[in-house]
Amino acid sequence: MVALSGGVDSALMAAISVEVLGSDAVAVTGISPSLSHEEQEAARLSARIAGIRHLEVATSELSRPGYRANAGDRCYHCKSELYDVILSVEELAQHTIIDGAQASDDSGDRPGMKASGERGVKSPLRQFGIDKPQVREMALRRGLPSWDRPARPCLASRVPVGTEVDRRLLQQIEALEALLSGEGFSIYRARCGGDRVVVEIDLEQLEQCADDRWRQRFEALARSLGISECWLDARGYGGPGPVRLEPLIG
Repeated sequence: MVALSGGVDSALMAAISVEVLGSDAVAVTGISPSLSHEEQEAARLSARIAGIRHLEVATSELSRPGYRANAGDRCYHCKSELYDVILSVEELAQHTIIDGAQASDDSGDRPGMKASGERGVKSPLRQFGIDKPQVREMALRRGLPSWDRPARPCLASRVPVGTEVDRRLLQQIEALEALLSGEGFSIYRARCGGDRVVVEIDLEQLEQCADDRWRQRFEALARSLGISECWLDARGYGGPGPVRLEPLIG
């Protein structure tokens, strides 16, 4: 049973599961406010392309105090909720859960992996040393449309550590990032906390940020959502050095 998100890693595992298990393969996606509608649709598309039976379960990570507190181990509480819900479904409890973790995920502190290990979740890609570039190559060979899709971690990953996560904040982030997607940006983050948002755009697309029209549309939406400060990180997404903030509207 594959824990399927909208990303390429779990999409590849879904496709491989069908190759190995045929009609016995099944994928499960947790649906909650932390998974954007775009990612939900991406997961459904991945399941259809793979030809795998796809189930959706409602998860309630916001009911977990540790998740809401966002103290640095949020992913542990999120994955714990997902796997506990899956294993509570009688039809699914007999299956071994497989995730899309791969070798490139091994670096750094990974609280989500701790939750996976506690529940016996298997990570074949990581086990066999398959890293992200290899995942994308394998997905491309199988004709998976997500093979070159940028990573889209859950919406709560945009919230600064120590800022409490709630439904309203997740809705703000989803709305703002939907606008960025509609403006043609491919890699972006709207990092929200309190009454401000910091926008990060892929370095290769930073030149597009010079267009004041999208900035004005973004600021108007942000203000309608109750956000009063809009900033752009001039380094670009994942850029080197310290944060360099400039007003979105000068």
